[in-house]
Amino acid sequence: MYSALKQDGRRLYELARRGQHVARQARPITIHEIELSGLDQTEFSLRVRCSKGTYIRTLIEDIARAIGSCAHVTRLRRTAVGPFRIEDALTLDELERAADAGDEALDCHLVAPDQAVSNLPAVALDADAARRVRHGQAVPLVDSDISGQIRLYDERDTFIGLGETDASGLIAPRRLLPGLQAARTD
Repeated sequence: MYSALKQDGRRLYELARRGQHVARQARPITIHEIELSGLDQTEFSLRVRCSKGTYIRTLIEDIARAIGSCAHVTRLRRTAVGPFRIEDALTLDELERAADAGDEALDCHLVAPDQAVSNLPAVALDADAARRVRHGQAVPLVDSDISGQIRLYDERDTFIGLGETDASGLIAPRRLLPGLQAARTD
């Protein structure tokens, strides 16, 4: 109930804060790994590696219910999202120091936009298909083994954005990078 998911146009946490409880549909998730990392008389700590859509608070309640007890989350820390790890993150102070040092110092901390979606399959488009995608048109998928969301690259291997394949064998543009759409004018 304390999630940002919407039901009938209202965030669940808004309803929960008003004391309203509504039935929610179950959502498929995957727990890749769960490790008990600490235990004492009144508390336990877990390390969980899971799919998107997993609500850790609900997981903790379910575990407690399964052992005939109750529990709540006192501290929650996300240590990774996709390819990004907490060890590689900057503190706000570190980021401000890099910004104060100039563009070069700040640039070394930037990552390419496609790195955020490196888990998705990549599709290289020829010049004509890339032009059509940049104009919002669907194009035929050459490799029929790929389905779902994909990274799109033009003929120069420049990341142009995200697309999605459908059952008819087409790639539809979904999220394109505006700065790169106008990179080539021919």
